[in-house]
Amino acid sequence: MDSNYLIFVFGAFIVSLLTQYLVIDLSHKKGIFIDDHTSDLPQKLHNEPTPRIGGLGIFVAILFMIKDMEIGLYIILCIIPAFLAGFLEDLFAKISPWRRLLIMSISGVMAIYLIECVVVDFSFITVPYFVGVIITMVAILGLINGTNMIDGFNGLSSGVCFIIFSTYAAISYHIGDTVMLYINLVCMASLLGFLFFNFPKGRIFLGDGGAYSLGFLLAVISIMLVKRHSDSSKIDEYISPWFALVSLIYPVWEVIFSFTRRTLVHRLSPLYPDSKHVHQLIFRNITKQNNPLTTLVIYPIVIIFNVVAIVFYNNTMALFIISLVFVVLYSMFYFYYSRKEIPPQKSVE
Repeated sequence: MDSNYLIFVFGAFIVSLLTQYLVIDLSHKKGIFIDDHTSDLPQKLHNEPTPRIGGLGIFVAILFMIKDMEIGLYIILCIIPAFLAGFLEDLFAKISPWRRLLIMSISGVMAIYLIECVVVDFSFITVPYFVGVIITMVAILGLINGTNMIDGFNGLSSGVCFIIFSTYAAISYHIGDTVMLYINLVCMASLLGFLFFNFPKGRIFLGDGGAYSLGFLLAVISIMLVKRHSDSSKIDEYISPWFALVSLIYPVWEVIFSFTRRTLVHRLSPLYPDSKHVHQLIFRNITKQNNPLTTLVIYPIVIIFNVVAIVFYNNTMALFIISLVFVVLYSMFYFYYSRKEIPPQKSVE
């Protein structure tokens, strides 16, 4: 890669870092952009007022994608609605989940139109284009929400995204795709600037704007990477569609499992938060309510599956089996600890 591109990657890191610092400083001086630590929402775990617009620094930093690349410009244009859907909620906390879903859907439509992010080849089966459009929209919206669902502890969602972007960067480097390598390095640099302040102390939070943006980037970049290398006749350059699924398996299965659990078991709306995610079970039952330690418990699991995805990036059958292994292990873990957990006792007046 040209050294000029590496300078821009470093620039993305510096811009993200400085933006996070300025937001933290301004938030505490002016009392704005603060996440209310006294609210009773189920995902609230912090004890101090903390700025919640860390996604702003990430969004500003990924503008570096635009360097000499039409594809970078298209990604930036497509991500704007998804970012705004979350960022406006971070600022005003008055946008309903269904309205946010509608706004972020615009990002999906733009990606399909501008970047041609449509999945039709799943190795085992090829679907008609209109079916591929539907599947792609569901995948983009699902991953946006899945990334937000795992945003519960310091460094969790952002760190998981960093690991996945690192996986994509490694594969891009291996097969010589410098365009995708640069895009993923910019994403990694943007996240590093945020993680510097977020983990382990949690001086700033990702917010919905950051989580939605990262989920959209993961979805679009994974589709782009696979589509650019879908020629199975070039086995060394071929990337199986199941490579993307295995690398994303934690947020993907989290959103599938959670939506199913909420709608079929608890008869609740799948878009409203609760405190029954697997990372919260780990927090309460394994790490004994240690916030950063919970993140550190999950990191190795995500790393292992991403390393395996790299090793078998062009082996569809192996990747299919690996994805099933994760689903089984996750489900067994969840049901064991959800049943083991003792519900809080009601106080007697």
